[in-house]
Amino acid sequence: MTGATQTYTVIGLTLDVDSTELLIAAVLAGPVADQVELLATSEDDFTRWAEEFDAPDPDTAADLAYAHCRTFGSAANAGEYLHQVLEGEGVESTAGGHPGSGCYWVGVDTPDGGEIRISGQDRREAEVDYPLTDHAGWLVCRYDENRLEFTILHDSQSPDLAADTAAAVAAVRASLATG
Repeated sequence: MTGATQTYTVIGLTLDVDSTELLIAAVLAGPVADQVELLATSEDDFTRWAEEFDAPDPDTAADLAYAHCRTFGSAANAGEYLHQVLEGEGVESTAGGHPGSGCYWVGVDTPDGGEIRISGQDRREAEVDYPLTDHAGWLVCRYDENRLEFTILHDSQSPDLAADTAAAVAAVRASLATG
């Protein structure tokens, strides 16, 4: 039988070299990350860190925090994580959008003068800079050079940010390879 989950706030230090190592100082019951004041750091090579996780117990919340840091490193939001994964694959990307309409994307220029645009789905439709834990899927579209017509390359409703980002980046690389 699985126990009921509740929200825990994990507080600790991340190693600045790559932000994938987490030293946990406390696991507090409740969604209090917004109330935690991360004071100016005096530690060398570390940054103070707090994040909320839904888990059945504090130990599982700590395990989720470790996995989160190993997977997402220093990314503060889904858009930053997407940029990092693209960069790791040797794909240059930029932030784009139409602020007046509330539409934002990560863009990748194509060799033929077009652009590939990646943005969130569902409750995060047309957004990219949302919390890592609030992913609802990526939509990847390749626009022609006039930015009028597009082809859908990846259309996901997956809440798994790491797996979905890997699939979206694979679609981008495949499209760039085939022209």
